[in-house]
Amino acid sequence: MTGKTVQRLGGRLCKMTTALVSAMAAFALSAATLPALPDGPAPVAHAAESKSDVIVVAFQTNWNSVARECTETYGPEGVGYVQVSPPQETITGAQWWTSYQPVSYRLDSKLGTEAEFKAMIKTCKAAGVGVIADAVVNHMAGADQSGAGVAGSSFDNAGNFPAVPYTSANFHDCTANVSNYNDADNVQNCRITGLQDLDTGQEYVQDKLAGYMAGLLDMGVAGFRVDAVKHIAAKDVAAIKAKLAEKTGRNADSIFFEQEVIGSASEAAEIQPSNYLGTGKVSEFNVNARLKEAFDGDINSASFGLARIGASASWVPSRKAAVWVTNWDTERNGSALTYKDGAKYLLANAFLLAYGYGQPHVYSGYYFGSSDDGAPGATATSVPDMTCPTDGAEAADTWQCAQRWTAIRGMIGFHNAVAGTKVTDWKEYGENVVGFGRGAAADGAGDAAIATDDTADDITATGKADAGVGYLAINNSDKPVTQTFSTSMPAGVYCNVYASGDCSAAVSVKADGTFEATLPAGSAIAIHVGATRGAWSGTRHTDPADPDWFVASAAEMTAAQPSDHADAVMDEETAETIDETSRSAGLSVLILAAAMLLLTALARLRKDPSKT
Repeated sequence: MTGKTVQRLGGRLCKMTTALVSAMAAFALSAATLPALPDGPAPVAHAAESKSDVIVVAFQTNWNSVARECTETYGPEGVGYVQVSPPQETITGAQWWTSYQPVSYRLDSKLGTEAEFKAMIKTCKAAGVGVIADAVVNHMAGADQSGAGVAGSSFDNAGNFPAVPYTSANFHDCTANVSNYNDADNVQNCRITGLQDLDTGQEYVQDKLAGYMAGLLDMGVAGFRVDAVKHIAAKDVAAIKAKLAEKTGRNADSIFFEQEVIGSASEAAEIQPSNYLGTGKVSEFNVNARLKEAFDGDINSASFGLARIGASASWVPSRKAAVWVTNWDTERNGSALTYKDGAKYLLANAFLLAYGYGQPHVYSGYYFGSSDDGAPGATATSVPDMTCPTDGAEAADTWQCAQRWTAIRGMIGFHNAVAGTKVTDWKEYGENVVGFGRGAAADGAGDAAIATDDTADDITATGKADAGVGYLAINNSDKPVTQTFSTSMPAGVYCNVYASGDCSAAVSVKADGTFEATLPAGSAIAIHVGATRGAWSGTRHTDPADPDWFVASAAEMTAAQPSDHADAVMDEETAETIDETSRSAGLSVLILAAAMLLLTALARLRKDPSKT
């Protein structure tokens, strides 16, 4: 064996060993059980569900459809939780907001029966997905409503709800609408747009509310999104949660509470988000507002760009923040990006799932014409099964099924793959183009959102990561951009999970961590160690539910990249062999050890080829 032959063989083995190490790292990440991000320890009964902290908001989706999605989409795609609309009996009506006017705590609603609700929980749990119930505890039906609820329970506008039972004595004396947000008493003791406001300071009311939620926990729900919490005194929320813990034999801190508190520095001190951090997570509405401002302008703006998200000490600490691009309120009041914003909306969701601030929510609702529009086909007493688009149509009265969108599926996988790491390699490539990675270990378990340090600085690491596990590049401009991006990713060919579900859009990361790519206007590249070209099994380029504009964009993104991946550090055959090998952790270790021994022998041969 000549010295040159030794050198060539040694070089090939070095490349194979490097690739093998990368593949083993990817295997270890994909095989690990990712932690959930409840506020405090996850309830023991739901530990098996807690592989991801991602929450999909299944707005106005009936129980049978949620159960189906848990099996077909949420579970397979790695969603941790599905948040469902309020399950209790409400007033009748096709409008969406009727779900937020309870008349009893019976579990027969427009979205299904109690039996269907229980079956949904069981099905989702089997798929590894926890169910979070939206709980309306601040009020009952509006003062302009009387009659019978969806399940037939009677009620009136004088505070009589016999199915609970409540009487007028269980409501606050103030019958005027909230009018002064600088006055905490006015906010917490008067009515939100005419809704009869429960006196949550009464032990009787607290006991009824805790009893309702205890029943849900006993059925198997993983926790609660608690509506209109700013309108309830913080001490009352704490008392309700304490009673809930007592009734269910749990530690109060182990019960997931996500509290809707819309913060504004100009409002009364008593209703600021900081007052509710002791009882659970708190919604951080600054996020959806900042995302809208950034993507409507320049995402790299020094004053309102993406790098500033979570950087203010006045924001809810990352580990306590519930965040989203939009929800059913903000998509109707103009304060957030929505599906109507097209590419910007999808890019914002990709950023949120990649960045690591707060616990991310993916909103899945329906296309609507009027802000009052209920779910497609809804009647006064029922909501039919969700039917996902098959042609990319965005017509009113059509479900979005955003959880099935190609980019959303890909970014959920990205988010789970980078859990437990910080943001690294942040670089702005001119106006409206940015790239960043995830790689350095975070200071706490799970994603940056669960870091024990309450400061936002815990999200970001300076310099390069020791080993990158993911990278996202965003082009929010109105023209294509060809750029060399600098990452800490191991060399290899990676699927762009934002652009395609079959890895037809891929990029080649070189040994120095760089890759060159063209990003069409309003597009992104998202790669991670769990999605290499040789290991990818997806076969569908786009999903039938994808909006028309994305299908066209996905084709453009695929066409923009080199088809032969000439800069790949390994050929497909080698990549596939390594991937098959890495599926067995024990075998991988043996092969790695053997490779190391061969390299040692080759090093000796270089010194004295005559010993061949």
